[in-house]
Amino acid sequence: MLAVALIGAYALVQSGLIPANADAKPGRLETWMAGTSLRATLRREAPKAQNPVALTDQSLLDGVHLFAQNCAVCHGAAKGAASPSPIAKGLYQKPPQLATDGVEDDPEGDSFWKIKHGIRLTGMPSFGYSLSDQQIWTLALFLKHMDKLPPAVRQIWLQVQNWPATSVNPPIQK
Repeated sequence: MLAVALIGAYALVQSGLIPANADAKPGRLETWMAGTSLRATLRREAPKAQNPVALTDQSLLDGVHLFAQNCAVCHGAAKGAASPSPIAKGLYQKPPQLATDGVEDDPEGDSFWKIKHGIRLTGMPSFGYSLSDQQIWTLALFLKHMDKLPPAVRQIWLQVQNWPATSVNPPIQK
């Protein structure tokens, strides 16, 4: 029975009937498998210790700057779902627009793990090769508090852009 199921699954994958295109809606089985695996991995591997970055205005401001440089192009700016970037619109899975679909209720260790390691089969890359643990914890701190920022930090957050308004490079000549 198991062999028949495995052969059937292999034939289904080989047939091309399971969409591989980024603009196809995922099936229930795919969604369930990805979500279940991510939740289990976070339970097992995400740090449980308290964030070592102190909650200060400067730390939150540093988090805003790191978010603007590394995350806003996919996860949006303060306007959230009202204005996703062209990249965010074309990604599969759709990246949450964090000002709308926030992660403030997630443990900071979960956010740290997702940022550091990325999420397989989504557009979420691993930043463990380009950001230090200190920077990743700073981002996790900002994400935890992005819905209740002090006024001076919120003012900077409202200025973050998720996509350049104009090109800074001249057009390519052919």
